[in-house]
Amino acid sequence: MSARIPKSNPAMKLILLFTASLSWAFQQQAVPPKYQYRDPVTSDLLLCDQCPPGTAVKRHCTADSPTECQACPERHFAENWHWGDTCQYCTSVCKERQLVKQQCNSTGDQLCECAPGFHLVVEFCITHSTCPPGYGVTALGTPVSDTACDRCPAGHFSSGESATEACQRQRNCSDLGLKTLRWGTSTSNSLCGTPDKTATLECSQHHTLCRTDVTLCEEAVFQSLSPLQLSSVPLERLLESLPGQRVDHKSLERLMKTCSPQQQVLQLLRLWREQNKDQDKMYALIQGMNHCERKVSRCNSLKNLTLADLLKVTNSLPGIKVQQEDVRAVVSTCLPRQYILQLLHLWKTANHDLDLAKGLSHSLRVLRSQGAARNLVKGLKKISRIIGTTSTHKMYEKMFVSMLHDESCFKTHKPLNE
Repeated sequence: MSARIPKSNPAMKLILLFTASLSWAFQQQAVPPKYQYRDPVTSDLLLCDQCPPGTAVKRHCTADSPTECQACPERHFAENWHWGDTCQYCTSVCKERQLVKQQCNSTGDQLCECAPGFHLVVEFCITHSTCPPGYGVTALGTPVSDTACDRCPAGHFSSGESATEACQRQRNCSDLGLKTLRWGTSTSNSLCGTPDKTATLECSQHHTLCRTDVTLCEEAVFQSLSPLQLSSVPLERLLESLPGQRVDHKSLERLMKTCSPQQQVLQLLRLWREQNKDQDKMYALIQGMNHCERKVSRCNSLKNLTLADLLKVTNSLPGIKVQQEDVRAVVSTCLPRQYILQLLHLWKTANHDLDLAKGLSHSLRVLRSQGAARNLVKGLKKISRIIGTTSTHKMYEKMFVSMLHDESCFKTHKPLNE
């Protein structure tokens, strides 16, 4: 008699049902698949057992004997049940940029996969993509999938291209007991320090902090005044001769200590212009410079430049090249819209005797011949045109020429027409 299952025990029902399912599955697996074969002697149509993976048919079945199977020979395999009398030959070599993942055996072919740094696209192994600045790696590339990138969230940054690096958290200056000199962006870390440290770098040629007062118009005006050789004139004399409100002597002393002779006049003009920006009698002189600066800063086509673009510009400019570490410092400390202004300022600092407008013209010719990006060429051309057409340098030149002719100001200097 069969045993009855009490109705009050549903768990036992589930156990028995699961056991019965497993038993049925094993029975199904134990039964080999069949294939039809006509006996060549009796012409009877027989139903023979197929051979299991790793083997091939040695003799077909007869009315009195089952199918006889034999193992696949070396470097051959049979992956599934079949009724063939031969096994498949193993793949001999992997394709370009592929490595052996699994050696061939009797039940499976040799498996290949893309080498590290590559992933499979259709039938070819392609290099893993790199995430651009401002994006971080969210999933590393595998032999079958490409790198996954995502924009850096708030409070994180990525300053360079990478196929392995995730976005990094921006430093918290307050936690370090420092002041925030520049807030981090998606492509740069926060910059910490003290105001005193930045002041000492005003005339430094090494670009460790982003200058917020860089103006290419001032650089161009100073270059236009170079024939007057103002750097040979005592700085105190220039200070006394400039119209309007004078720059205080404390600032003047600091310039004389920290700046080279070529930079002293430029820095003095900057301080003087800031001191007299609201003076009506100097309106044309001051506002002319401000207007030029505003036009240069609005070159929007230069706001998406990369480190590679800046290096191209660096190599295209004549004279002494800006060092790569200084170009990288520009990218890490400045906003993208400031990149080109900072780079050209560094070049002008290293090449104070070269004309900025002519340097830009030379750069444009080189970049065009190299097929540089259209937005880069267009932006530099616009800056060159603005600087080349500004009339501000004419007004500055007129002011200083009148000073040099005035014997009460510079008695030691001969008139220019001598």
